[in-house]
Amino acid sequence: MEPLEAKNFDESEVAEVIALHPGLRQTSPGVLEGVVEIHRQYGSVVRQDTFSIRLTVHNPNSARLPALREVGGRSKAIVLKHGYEDVRAVHQNLADGTACVCVKQEETKRFPPGARLVTFLDQLAIPYLYGLSYVEEFGKWPWAEYSHGGLGLLEFYGDSPGQCSKESLEEVMASLRADSDWPDFYRQLKNPSAKRACLCGSGKAFGKCHHVAWQGLKNLISALAQLGLDPKSLQK
Repeated sequence: MEPLEAKNFDESEVAEVIALHPGLRQTSPGVLEGVVEIHRQYGSVVRQDTFSIRLTVHNPNSARLPALREVGGRSKAIVLKHGYEDVRAVHQNLADGTACVCVKQEETKRFPPGARLVTFLDQLAIPYLYGLSYVEEFGKWPWAEYSHGGLGLLEFYGDSPGQCSKESLEEVMASLRADSDWPDFYRQLKNPSAKRACLCGSGKAFGKCHHVAWQGLKNLISALAQLGLDPKSLQK
């Protein structure tokens, strides 16, 4: 796929996607819309479903991935059905409705440079929609999941402490600074405390409420120090 600074999808890639998913159409430069059918199995559970989606070459939350939006109203219906606070519970960004199809630190691995649009659809978009279909029926995701937003970024480092590359750290810090809860993240980066109220807003101690994220915070601070970066200098 062309670098995402481009304003349109590559025409050959669009044709490839439409051949496999004839319910999709290019409605304007850089935009594919329509219906996509899924028929996937994870473990013993088969889900066959249909979703209305929009794919755009511009993604306000990633310089690497196209953006996926579920536009048929299913996400909001799932939120209402299960009593979730908002669409962040189904891994969508509240501001623009884009889906979080993978944690930021895995974007390059899951969608490497040069990967085609059909790879994004098959390896990231459709598995996300499978998960959404699964949540609708069972009220939970079918696989282990990271929290939405900044907590998920920290949880990744809690699980994978050795994957703190310079590029990854720069992208993660940019994402944390863009998070609406950045002042709270910055406070923890500047003066970490497991006893301070959790970043999720539960009021519980961070170290007990989201232990993996707390460990990830410590790993992140250590990685920043190894690169000579002082968290106290990272405030906007």
